[in-house]
Amino acid sequence: MRLAILATAAAVTLSGCETMMPPPGGPPPVAGASYRASGTEPFWGLTLDGRQMVFSNADGMRVAEPQPRAIHGFAGDIYQGRRINLNIVHGQRCSDGMSDRTYPDKVQVSVDGRRFEGCGGPVETAQSGTVEGDWNVLAVGRQLVSGDSYKLSLAGGRLSGQFGCNRMSGPYRIERQTLVAGPVVATRMACPDMRAETAASQILAQPMQIAWTTSGNLILSNAAGEIRLAR
Repeated sequence: MRLAILATAAAVTLSGCETMMPPPGGPPPVAGASYRASGTEPFWGLTLDGRQMVFSNADGMRVAEPQPRAIHGFAGDIYQGRRINLNIVHGQRCSDGMSDRTYPDKVQVSVDGRRFEGCGGPVETAQSGTVEGDWNVLAVGRQLVSGDSYKLSLAGGRLSGQFGCNRMSGPYRIERQTLVAGPVVATRMACPDMRAETAASQILAQPMQIAWTTSGNLILSNAAGEIRLAR
């Protein structure tokens, strides 16, 4: 009875529009898999890796706690932690408002009573070495970018790149699903628009979580924002 009540509450709370059952062949249950949710205004991110839930946002808030057992409801999944509560509605295509990318789920997150809304979906776990290669930068934070001056190379423990203006380089290492860069040095040329470079520098200055989209793109993210990359 308790499960039925929780599932009904999730279906009513999560969506102002019609909810639906997960379509055949839809996303698998989150438990035991890697799952990522995020939102904007302010930027926030939440990951589940089967062992713990980790939430962070642009205000510097970070909360990590053991991942509870999923409650599978009519519309999706519910995770009730001590400080983090996560509600997922499957089958509701969701846009992050930053690009034309869509996600399979709508999500609501409550952290210490503060509520966040956004999108989510399963991602592949990152293994050491898989990030190596040459990448095109698709977006830095909320800014979409393109062109030859937006690129990042990761190889042999060294990174080099450019985010619209100056060239950057420095060492990096991978610890589980986290990429730690630095110290990163850069040339000191002034350019008309350095928004992407400034944002990228702030992101690279902190440990970044590694995540993969289903299309094979790479996301490096932390409380300062995220960098989206494509081969």
